[in-house]
Amino acid sequence: MLDPVRTSEPQSAAAQASQGTPSDAENLQLALRDAPLTERPHTALAATQRMDDGELLALAGSEQGTQALAALDNALADAPPTLDGVREQRLRLGDALDRSPHPVDANPVGSPSTSAFPAIVPFGALAQIFPAASATTQTTARIGDNTVTWTNDSQGRPIRAEADLTEVFEGIDRSSAETDAQREAADRGIEGDQGGHLIGHRFVKDQGLKNLFPQNGNFNVSAYKTLENEWADWIDSGKDVHIVVQLTPKDQDRPNHVRVSYEVTDPVSGDVVYDQRVTFRNEAGQRYDRIPRADMDNY
Repeated sequence: MLDPVRTSEPQSAAAQASQGTPSDAENLQLALRDAPLTERPHTALAATQRMDDGELLALAGSEQGTQALAALDNALADAPPTLDGVREQRLRLGDALDRSPHPVDANPVGSPSTSAFPAIVPFGALAQIFPAASATTQTTARIGDNTVTWTNDSQGRPIRAEADLTEVFEGIDRSSAETDAQREAADRGIEGDQGGHLIGHRFVKDQGLKNLFPQNGNFNVSAYKTLENEWADWIDSGKDVHIVVQLTPKDQDRPNHVRVSYEVTDPVSGDVVYDQRVTFRNEAGQRYDRIPRADMDNY
């Protein structure tokens, strides 16, 4: 049990993070785990501020380093509004994570490893690392009970989508215009790409190019489909799902990474019962370990 009276531990934890070797991912993770829960944002802020951009990118080059960056970002997401400098450091961490060749684990290493449930992160804080790009257009559509806003660049290529989902449309056919748009999106990519939906067709029906990007075919029908199945099962269990999908880098035809953040809300209580973040590479071999439908009733 944490002792709220003790104040020396947070300081020593922060010092451990800021005095250690910046590229030592293990030390960063240990410093976060050793810090009391309420002081982890301070520990993460001290560690991140000490590292320059080159050191963050060096961490992003390894799988363990990427997990350490995700742990720092996860801790900063819980920072109180009075803690200065959080947004700036989360943007730096987000940039390094975008450049990492390694996907981010669904359960960030900064959260307690013994917990059966991942840490709940306020979605408003998460949204700080998904800013809309400049010189863009936004389109909002209401599809049944679902609402989606797409952000597209000056050439109509999608950058970001944010969705509130409470309904799944099963067994709906795709129009010829939609399949033509999927082929056009695939043609912007490389061999083996498909026209992938940012927000699955079963949630938004036909939306054309604003909801499509060149997506590796294996990734589309495996890991990303598994993620979409998880969203559908949350909705079928009576929960609401809020999603942000970000494609990076911007201003090019084919994204290298797909960053997804979503939260699940109990519509009766209004409580966030589950929060998830994951980064995929736009290539074959991606994995996503989803929550089984049978376990969702425990949230």
